[in-house]
Amino acid sequence: MIRRRGDDAHVIERPAQDVVAAGARAHPGRIALDDGGARLSYHDLDAAADRLARRLVTLGVRPGDAVAMLASAGPGAVAAMYAAQRAGAALAPLSPALARREMEDAFAVARPAVVLCDPAQLALARDLAGAVGGGESRVVSLASREAPPGDRQPGVGNRTPGDIRRVIPCDEPLPGPTPDDVVAILRTSGTGGRARSVALTRRNFLASARAVRARLALGPHDAWHASLSLAHIGGMALVDRALAAGSRVVTRGEWRLEALVELLEAGAVSHVSLVPTMLGRLLDAGLPHPLPSSLRCVLVGGAGAPPDLVDRALSAGLPLALTYGMTETCSQVATAPPALVRAKPGTAGAPLDGVEVRVAADGELEVRGEMVARAYHKGGPIARPDGWHRTGDLGRLDKDGHLWVTGRKARRIVSGGVNVHPAEVERVLAAHPAVAEAAVVGLPDPEWGERVAAAIVPAAARELRVQAIHRHCRELLGPAARPRALVVLARLPRNPNGKIDRDRLAARLSGTTPP
Repeated sequence: MIRRRGDDAHVIERPAQDVVAAGARAHPGRIALDDGGARLSYHDLDAAADRLARRLVTLGVRPGDAVAMLASAGPGAVAAMYAAQRAGAALAPLSPALARREMEDAFAVARPAVVLCDPAQLALARDLAGAVGGGESRVVSLASREAPPGDRQPGVGNRTPGDIRRVIPCDEPLPGPTPDDVVAILRTSGTGGRARSVALTRRNFLASARAVRARLALGPHDAWHASLSLAHIGGMALVDRALAAGSRVVTRGEWRLEALVELLEAGAVSHVSLVPTMLGRLLDAGLPHPLPSSLRCVLVGGAGAPPDLVDRALSAGLPLALTYGMTETCSQVATAPPALVRAKPGTAGAPLDGVEVRVAADGELEVRGEMVARAYHKGGPIARPDGWHRTGDLGRLDKDGHLWVTGRKARRIVSGGVNVHPAEVERVLAAHPAVAEAAVVGLPDPEWGERVAAAIVPAAARELRVQAIHRHCRELLGPAARPRALVVLARLPRNPNGKIDRDRLAARLSGTTPP
């Protein structure tokens, strides 16, 4: 149904949970997305999502299907987030940075009816569809401009058009999502073992957006830089919460340090989301001086930020916010806004509104709330019948109710009967002035069961002596927690989400000799 607003604006009626349609009704002319080459108003983005949804239906997408996507954040990819759900489908973004085996596994789980991709990823998408999908998935590329009317094709039958613009949009009513429909299938980072696909509903996204907007005071005058991949919950939830708040989403394709620096220098963004590795590179590159007054929040999550990195960011004057969350909770569980990070560096802050957090007897964090997904896609339930989800993370709540995350339960090392938390050892190592980063894993040991092994990255312009690091550890750690294998690396191995790849690290460290 079309409703006219004024003389020249048409708004497509959608359910209240469709944040793009709500924005188009409330402020159609406000800029929703800026990709550096084009600026789309909320009305434009709403219309683009509608056209794409109707093209997906033409291509055979039906309620309950999955639509895969290999594309960086941009007008087409953001429109696809809402087009898929309007067609009754769930968007399953894939990261080209994944290893081939991981991509094939994710594709096999999603079994998409259609694959959307950037033109540069067209060959890869077709290869995946042929190798894993048996050629049943239609592969089409996204683009920002319309094809000439006479150049369009229906895109039905056995033909798979190469360009979405050539598919004629259907004119039948779109199903659209209900609050409990699955609208996204996102892969976890695999820090708790093998990566799994999480089925997230519209209700999960709405609850997350509402809570984060309140915690970070996000409003219509803000502009959030979409620096994270849409295949990462941090990237997709970022876009959704910004649009729900009437803010502007600023995209520049795949993450590039130079693009972020340019945006900061121009005062073009108020909020930035980074993983710790990105923050470190930004600090190494040098910040604009003085920092623009428009920059209100640098949100860091996806992995624990080392204390030294937090100290550097605060010393540089960045409005640093620290967050803790996971794919299963549709992004954030707890977030410390900049004022709290300055007062209590390292805490993830209080749980968001609508989120309950408790610490089990064994130290594992459990969470409950509307943003917790019900189940893994084609897998088991995520939460117990009482709604509590065991996160696999270890932590504590202090007297103020602020959350401190201390590590992963699965990574807890038991050496000679003594529990060792890798995060605690990493903090001690990173506290040495010659160490920029540290990561700790447990390796099998015939005498002690497990032994602590560590990798360290030297700080710039600092002389690093391994024996000095061992002395530092002897002064601050008990015998069981001291690294018995230590290696110096130029960089730590990481997965596409920016988290340390501990399986690769363990394989590397297993060849070292105890001191």
